[in-house]
Amino acid sequence: MRFKLIFSIIGFMATILGMGMILPAVVDILYGNDVSAERFFVSAAISVALGALIHVIAGSDNDSLRVKEMFLTTTLVWVSYTLLAAIPFYLSEYNLTLTDSVFEAMSGLTTTGSTILTGLDEMSQGLLLWRSMLQWLGGAGIVIVAIMILPALHIGGMQFFTTESSAHSERDLPTVVQNMRALLIYLIGLTVACALCLKWAGMSWFDAANHALTTISTGGFSTHDASIGYFESPLIEWILIFFMAVSGLPLILGLYLIKRRWKPVKEDEQIVFYLKVIMSSALFLTGLRWLAHHFMPKEVLTYFRESLFAIVSTMTTTGFVVNNYQLWGSFAIAFFMFLLMLGGCTGSTAGGIKMFRFTILFRATAVRLKSLVQPHGVFVPRYGRYMITDDVLISVLVFIGLYLGTAVATTLVLSGYGLDFVTSFSGSLSALSNVGPALGHAIGPDKTFAALPNGAKWILTFAMLVGRLEFVSVFVLFFPFLWRRNA
Repeated sequence: MRFKLIFSIIGFMATILGMGMILPAVVDILYGNDVSAERFFVSAAISVALGALIHVIAGSDNDSLRVKEMFLTTTLVWVSYTLLAAIPFYLSEYNLTLTDSVFEAMSGLTTTGSTILTGLDEMSQGLLLWRSMLQWLGGAGIVIVAIMILPALHIGGMQFFTTESSAHSERDLPTVVQNMRALLIYLIGLTVACALCLKWAGMSWFDAANHALTTISTGGFSTHDASIGYFESPLIEWILIFFMAVSGLPLILGLYLIKRRWKPVKEDEQIVFYLKVIMSSALFLTGLRWLAHHFMPKEVLTYFRESLFAIVSTMTTTGFVVNNYQLWGSFAIAFFMFLLMLGGCTGSTAGGIKMFRFTILFRATAVRLKSLVQPHGVFVPRYGRYMITDDVLISVLVFIGLYLGTAVATTLVLSGYGLDFVTSFSGSLSALSNVGPALGHAIGPDKTFAALPNGAKWILTFAMLVGRLEFVSVFVLFFPFLWRRNA
C-alpha cells in the first residue's frame, strides 16, 4: 500500500469539503445567526487546514492507484468525510455528542436520511442546509468531484470510484470529462427544476432548495420534524413522487437525454421492472386500504396518493414521510419491511439491492426452472440483448448473500442492546439500504433514532457505510491477502 498517495488524495478531498462549509455560514449570516455562522467558519478552517496539512505532508504523486489501493482509498475518503462533516454538528449550539454528530453526518453522506435531531422547525438555517448539502454531495457530488478533479492529479477518476458499483456506467461521450460534465448538468438541472416546482407549489425558497437537494440525492432529510407531512399539500406530494421516481432511475439516462438516444432506455429491463413494481405495489396497497375502509369512493384517490408516495419514497430509499404507514395495519408493516430491501435502479443514487440484481436473479432462475422441465433443451439467460455470464450471476449472488448475511448479523447485534425484533431488523435493513425511516415503536416513520443506545448508533453508522459502498469495498479490507506485498 502506498499510503502517501492515498493520504494525499484524502487531504485534497478534505480541503474541498471544508470549503463547502462556507456556504452554510453565509446563509446563517443572511438569516442573522451569527453564532452558528462563526462555528461553521471554525469548522471550515479546521477541515481546510487539516486537509492541506495531510496533502502537503503526504506529497503529490502522479502514479495511478492500484486495485487494492482503490478499495482502501474509497473507504477512507468516506470515513474521513464523515468525521469532518460531523464537526459542524458537534460544535453547534444543540449540544450533540460525538456519537450523534457522526451518526448524523454518516446518515447525510450515505443519503440514508436517518436522523437523531428534533426541533428542525426552529433549527438554524445553516445547519439545515448543511444536512441537505451532505446528502447531495454523498448522492452525486462526491462522485462527480472525484471524476472531474482527480484526473488533473493524474489519478484515474472513473477508476477511483469503481469500487462503488452504483457509479458504474458506460461511456457514451468521447471522454470521461465530457461524460461527467453532461452528468453534472443533468443533476443540477433536475435539482433546479425540482426546487422551482416546489416553490411554485407553495414552499418557501429555503424549503424548496433543501428538499430539492435531498430529493434528487434520494436522501430524505427535511427542514421540518413532520417531514413532508408538515406542508399538508397533495400538489407538493405529487411533485416529490415524480422527482423521487426519476432519481431512482439510472443517472446514465441524463446522458441519453442529452444525446437524444431513446433505444437504450427502452431496452433497459430494470427500468421497466422498476416502474412495474412501483405501480403494482401502489395499486395493491391502495386496494387493501380501500377494502379495509368499506369501499369509500371519495377516499380512493387519497389512498392511492398516500400509498404511492410511501412506496416511491421507500423504494428509492429517499425516506420522506407524509403520515405514519405503520397505522395502515400489520400487512402494511410486513409489506414495507420487504420494500426496504428493494432499492432503485443500478446507476442511481438510491440504495438497496437494486432492480438490476433482481432482474438478473429472476432471469437466471427462470432459465434454471426451464432446464429442469426440459433437460435436453439449451437455455441462455439474457438481460436485454446481452447474455448473462457466470461472472455477472456470481457477483449478483455474492452481493445478495453479503446483504442478507450482514442484515442478519446487524439484527442480532442490535437485539443484544435490548431492541425488539421489528426495530432491530427494520433498523438494519434501513441502514444497509440507506432508506432512513425504519419500523417499530422506537424508530418508526414518525420517530427519530435519538432514543437508541450509543452502541446501536455506532453499529448502524457502520451499516450505513457498508451499504453505501455496496459491501465489497469495505469487507475486502478485512481479508489478509489484500495487505500482502504481492496482492
